[in-house]
Amino acid sequence: MRKFATTAAMAVSMLFSTTSYAWWDAGHMRVAAIAYEQLSPQARAEASRLLKLNPKYREWAAAVPAKPDGTPGDVDQYAFIRASIWADDIKTYKDYTRDNDTATGPDAARNIGYADKLVHEYWHYKDIPFSTDGSTWPTQDPVNAETQIKLFSAALPKSAGKDDDIRSYDLSWLIHLVGDVHQPLHSTAYFNKALHKMWMDRNKPDLGDRGGNEISVVPADGRETKLHFYWDSIFGGYSTPLGAIADNRTDRIPAPGDAFAKEVDPAQWLEESHDLALQFAYAAPVALDPQQPVTLSREYETNARKVAEAQISLAGYRLANVLNEAFK
Repeated sequence: MRKFATTAAMAVSMLFSTTSYAWWDAGHMRVAAIAYEQLSPQARAEASRLLKLNPKYREWAAAVPAKPDGTPGDVDQYAFIRASIWADDIKTYKDYTRDNDTATGPDAARNIGYADKLVHEYWHYKDIPFSTDGSTWPTQDPVNAETQIKLFSAALPKSAGKDDDIRSYDLSWLIHLVGDVHQPLHSTAYFNKALHKMWMDRNKPDLGDRGGNEISVVPADGRETKLHFYWDSIFGGYSTPLGAIADNRTDRIPAPGDAFAKEVDPAQWLEESHDLALQFAYAAPVALDPQQPVTLSREYETNARKVAEAQISLAGYRLANVLNEAFK
């Protein structure tokens, strides 16, 4: 598995010879827009039917603008792309809670549909630990992005016997999580002595750098930010799915090779993302010390953008393959 993951990381590196430039809204919507184009007619129809059960569907449908010629917009496409950020949106909903919501809690891995009002932040990532100075790390969370992608994918086919409320909920989460795990810093946690001391000073358990959330960098805009935030925001944000639809037409990202696009094991996706994080996200001049913000070089930012684009494309095609198989 590790050999294949490293090969995949090398394949992404090879895309650097082309000229093209979990993500904020823009990244997730680009993944969904790419996936929607690759869905079979049957998969599109079933996905659209299920998404109509999402509690926010009416709002999404009401926001679809008419086309320039005055004809109705494509509600199914719009809703599919808009659903890609629903799992982030719920973090701000008043009826959702973080109370007693932990990766080791009794409700961490449940799959009960929209009746579940837990935010489940730990579903968005799997922090694969590493260290360069021999530091140790705590046991990994038993519930994470990998476990949930597997759970939701298995529940989507009608043959799984789940009711449509659960299948709709799972689809809404899956559209988001496949994008998340292709963001390299959703697959890593760096541990070293400086970070350990920082956590001890806070009187809290050692969580490492939390996927770059404890490492500060200064990109070209001159504003200090966290490494994770920098990678999440590479594509900026869209106010509506129309941005993703338009960008897919005017700034198309190259399609991934079939061998990588057809890989459907989320454990493999995460290994690939982890390798890319080590090769690019934590590359020089990033200093693996929470007390030393560094200015990112032009080379670093150029590479980051290209890696992000390759991962967005790969996530879109893989999401489509998962859904085409589930809804065949």
